[in-house]
Parts: sequence; structure tokens; C-alpha cells
Amino acid sequence: MSTVQLTVPGNILLLGEYAVLEEGGLGLAMAIDTRVRLEACPAPSLSIEGTWPGSSVSWIPDRRGTSPLVEAVVDTVSEWLGRPVQARVRVDSSAFFAPDGRKAGLGSSAAVSVALVCGLLRAAGQTGRAPDVPGLALHLALQAHRRAQGGRGSGYDVFTSFHGGSGIFRGGASPSWEPRTASSDPEVLLFPGPAPVSTAESVARFFQWKERNPGPAREFLLESNSSILSFVQSGSTSDARKWLGACRKLGIELGRSIGVPAELPVPSGLDPLWCKSLGAGNELGLCLLPRGAQPPADAPGVRLVRRAKTGVAWAE
Repeated sequence: MSTVQLTVPGNILLLGEYAVLEEGGLGLAMAIDTRVRLEACPAPSLSIEGTWPGSSVSWIPDRRGTSPLVEAVVDTVSEWLGRPVQARVRVDSSAFFAPDGRKAGLGSSAAVSVALVCGLLRAAGQTGRAPDVPGLALHLALQAHRRAQGGRGSGYDVFTSFHGGSGIFRGGASPSWEPRTASSDPEVLLFPGPAPVSTAESVARFFQWKERNPGPAREFLLESNSSILSFVQSGSTSDARKWLGACRKLGIELGRSIGVPAELPVPSGLDPLWCKSLGAGNELGLCLLPRGAQPPADAPGVRLVRRAKTGVAWAE
């Protein structure tokens, strides 16, 4: 085996929070051109080193417990192969973190899962520049990421990082992906919300609410799916704003029902009608701008994110 080098983009869920956890639930997702970098080279045994600002993790088969995510990927790939992988792997996810070590909320765990699965399969001779078995790497990355999350992950993040670009994700036991962009193809801005939010706790609260309120939960799913499709198909700016507002309202109402607030203050210079919370809770905010527009210079914490046109990218 020669040295393997690849990169995988991050991801964000623009629309469809919580809905993507449901069978048939839709989400509009986008790959972000912030990338995990992986290098794998021949070695007599498996070792994986992960680095990010201010910290690192070193994993070998005899030292389990240092990284549940790495273990889930290694176990999933080894079980499919029927044998252990031999390689020295380095994964750098530094671009997904602030200098103080805080995550930027751009889907680093899913990107790392995709990178590791692709790298380990290539090290085992199972892939060339792309999976030889259609969907194999994607299937194993989804399985591994869900395994690390206790089985409840929707998979939108894995699919988005694997494929790149933007698209409609359909959730369920066997998710699907359709490449799509909103008709207006807006610029995407992110800004910080008031406080960190536990995604795991938010998801648990959603499922508890759903169990107690099956009717409203079904109505939420249908309305969310309809609003997302209407947004993507919008033929005018006013229509796009209308359906983004519908998604925002749904998120706020659901947040109140499950006890995870989705309201958030909008930085000065941004139009609140084009803003909403991104993902579970209000830890991160989203604002859409017309294509080519620039964020206001006096808006603290606001950053423009670029769509990654490609997913898994193998180095020349």
C-alpha cells in the first residue's frame, strides 16, 4: 500500500432539524469547505492519531477507551473485512475548532467518520480513488457514526460530508440523498447563539415529546417536509423568505414544546426575516443572503461559509 491522502468537508443542516430523525423526514443540508485531512501509510499494525487545537488522541487496538468514535469506525470496518487493518493513520480536524478548542459546529465527527472509513478501506485494498463497491464507504461510515452515537444518529451529516455540495436528505433506517440547491442559491452566514446546547439531550427530549404526542409529532413532520420542499422550489425572493419563515416558526414552536429554546438574538446588520436557528436549540444561528452579497462588517461573530463542491477528495 502506498501512502493515502484524502480530505472530507464539514456539513450543516440548513432546514429540517429533528425531522431528519424520522422515517421519511426531509432536511436541506450543505457541505462546508472546512475539511478534515487524513493520511495513512503502511505499518505492521494499526495506530490512529487524531489532532485538533490544544489536544490530540492516540489510539491502538490494545488501548481502547480513548475515543469511542475511532473505536466505532475501526470495529465497523474490521467486522466487514473479517480481519484487522494494518496502517498508521493521522487525522487532523483542526479546521473545525476555534483556537481555544471549542467546536465550530460544522459536523466534525461525521467528517472524521467518513475520512477514517475511506482511509481504512483503502489501506485494506478495498478502494481506489473512490469506493469500488458502490456505496460501501458511505454505508460503513453511517453504520459507524450511528454506532458511536448509540444508534440514534440521523445520518444527514455523514451523507452530506460524503457527497459534498448540497441536497435533500431523507431520513430513516436506510437514508437517501438527492443533490439539490435552493433556487435562489443564497450565501450562508453563521453566527453564535446565546449558549451551548447538548444535541444528545435535545434529541432525547424530542423523542420523549413524540411518544407523548404522536399526533402533533406527525403534523410537525408533514409541515416541515412541505415547507422545506417549498423553500427549495421557491420561484422568487419573497417566496423563499416566506418558507424560510415557516421553517423558523416550526422550529421555535417545537423548541417550546420540548423545552429546548430555538429563539435567538440576531446580530445588528442582519435581516431577522432571513435568519433562524441552525440545528437543535439556539447554539448557532443561520442567515441567508443573496448570492454575491457580503456580511456586514460590523456584525460580531458573523462568518460567511462556503459550500464544498466535492465530498471525499483523494489527493493526487
